[in-house]
Amino acid sequence: MIVSETRIPYKFGQEIKILPIFDIHLGNVSCDKLALKKDLATVDKNTYIIGGGDWLDSIIVADRKRYRKSADDSAPHEDDIVDQQIEEMYDLVKDYKKQIIGLSTGNHEDTITVRCNTNPIKRLCKMLDTPFLSYSSLLKLSFSENNARGRTVIVRTHHGWGGGSRTMGADLTKYSRDVGCWEADIFLYGHVHKKQNDRVPRLGLSGLQLISRPKIMVICGTYLKTFTKSDSPSYSEKEGYPPTEIGASLITIKPNNKWVDIKVAG
Repeated sequence: MIVSETRIPYKFGQEIKILPIFDIHLGNVSCDKLALKKDLATVDKNTYIIGGGDWLDSIIVADRKRYRKSADDSAPHEDDIVDQQIEEMYDLVKDYKKQIIGLSTGNHEDTITVRCNTNPIKRLCKMLDTPFLSYSSLLKLSFSENNARGRTVIVRTHHGWGGGSRTMGADLTKYSRDVGCWEADIFLYGHVHKKQNDRVPRLGLSGLQLISRPKIMVICGTYLKTFTKSDSPSYSEKEGYPPTEIGASLITIKPNNKWVDIKVAG
């Protein structure tokens, strides 16, 4: 687990946006690159990206259980599948690198690390000069006005675990158990290719004043389409998973007199 602090400059009344991008699966023919480019185009100086793993599909020919030629979007007759994916991802996000808080690895990239002794996301982080957040992280976002410390928001990230579900509430229930174990404000999960969010009411004290500080849980979505118009079925199609919404949620944080207001769109 990585623990780090990021200082974010702001002016009182200003909104800070967090764009958590998980499960892109670049390199798979079902990756919706246009949707990714559309979301990235919304990033401005007040928007910060947190990468949550499986940015790269990272399924190589030697991976006999998972590799399928019809799903491989790499150049034909090329062997360096993972290198191609790293370079293409760099080209997609390099213009936004100053807004990236950090990138995590997912189970797909971790398989490459275990089998090939190289970490694709660490390599991408080095190219982008951005922090590597491992598989999970605890991030302290410190909002500072005129270099004076202001509000603090704690974000827990984890790529996610377990198999995907076929019901609306199963993944929320699974991750809500983790939410109860950590003292954080925003919880970001992926892996299950759903886009959902929930609020867990929480009360606390600021001095002797009772304030609301709900825990915000976000299952961060995907850019991998569940179904394609093809005679070659995707993994999700074979396993009977329902269609999922493509794209990322957007988290808005606005400091107030007591603490911050947090909203999730999408």
